[in-house]
Amino acid sequence: MKRILALFLLASVALWGVACGGTDSGATDIGTTPIVATPANPTAGPLPSADEAADGPAEATVGCEDFFRFCVTSTISGAVDAAATAGMGGQVDDCVAWVAAGEPRILEMPMMQAAGEDRITHALTRVAAYTGPGSYELKAVATEGIPDMFPTIEAAGRTFSYGEGSTAVVTVAADGSGSIEATGLVEIASIQVSAPDPTARVDFNMQWTCRDN
Repeated sequence: MKRILALFLLASVALWGVACGGTDSGATDIGTTPIVATPANPTAGPLPSADEAADGPAEATVGCEDFFRFCVTSTISGAVDAAATAGMGGQVDDCVAWVAAGEPRILEMPMMQAAGEDRITHALTRVAAYTGPGSYELKAVATEGIPDMFPTIEAAGRTFSYGEGSTAVVTVAADGSGSIEATGLVEIASIQVSAPDPTARVDFNMQWTCRDN
């Protein structure tokens, strides 16, 4: 089942990434482990941009041309060490309106598609009950309603996602920038790895900026 889920999530990157217009829409439950997000800091301030997080402005903007809605930087450490920066589209018309406070709703994080030497692909991460800028801790619990989703990532031909002991925090700033901090993601079966290492773990950090274009 995890193998099927991983393949579906990674395939969804291409469909989501090419869209640059429209508004954020709800995703349906695709059978992942149900999780909900608990706002940890609803008044969090602006986060460092992807440019600030990288080694320098030149490196951070490679592949992040102005026509991309998001500039995304991903770093993986542990069983796989990899990093990449790339631009992505998104179903977002206005960055500030996209993350504005309001009634609970689904908020889908930016993705990454086959970026860098290790071809990092980051599939759907979502907060199912987003209420405004702040930090949301993802927790694997069975609840009613649409579940949140932990990040599923592929790098160097291996795939990692939620497992026992995994944690993840999504932080969103009022300007539409944000980050994902995930620890202890476990290796799951994939096209290239039919028998994943049960001891393999990675930590995942993603930062993004949102640009009105």
